Amino acid sequence: MSTSANAAAHKPDRRARRTVGLLKQSFRELVEEKGFEAVTVRDIAERADVNRGTFYAHFPDKYGLLDLVIREKLQALLGARLGPDAGWRRRDLRLAISAALAHFEDVYGVCRRRESLHPMLEQAVQQELAALFGRWLDAVPAPPEAWPVPAETIASAASWAVFGAANEWARGRRAVPREEMTERLLALVLGGAAALTPGGLLE
Repeated sequence: MSTSANAAAHKPDRRARRTVGLLKQSFRELVEEKGFEAVTVRDIAERADVNRGTFYAHFPDKYGLLDLVIREKLQALLGARLGPDAGWRRRDLRLAISAALAHFEDVYGVCRRRESLHPMLEQAVQQELAALFGRWLDAVPAPPEAWPVPAETIASAASWAVFGAANEWARGRRAVPREEMTERLLALVLGGAAALTPGGLLE
């Protein structure tokens, strides 16, 4: 393929990324201003200076955009804290828990319209944590018969525990500092999910 053909092939990708970036930014601004329920696809498209057809070329509806924004935010928080070799270890569990707390602290601390928060926010955060814990548990060197409880069940239970406590902590007055809450949740996970892992945590 020639250089000009390569450039032409990459233009749509760059244009698409730019459009999605504009839609995400417009969405975040509008949710902060009006609350999620009041925001429409027309609002988002107009703020991003695109037509609704362009919006629907990238997302099925505003819920699809919400899901992406939430997941990317949490993934960025986790990525900023966790190294490339992160795994089912005490230090990495602590960092993941702290990231979840920071996520909800930001959501409830910055958003002026708490009543506008959508249940998809909760679903996305729990699913991202479960996926992360699942990847870590998949790396544990143990045969299936060595697990007293399936790894996917451990990942799910641990993610719900962290997510639920972090959400409630952030919804309240956050009387307990984030660092202390992190240690409490770490103890909870270590005393439950980690205890069911064959051989315990990775070194």
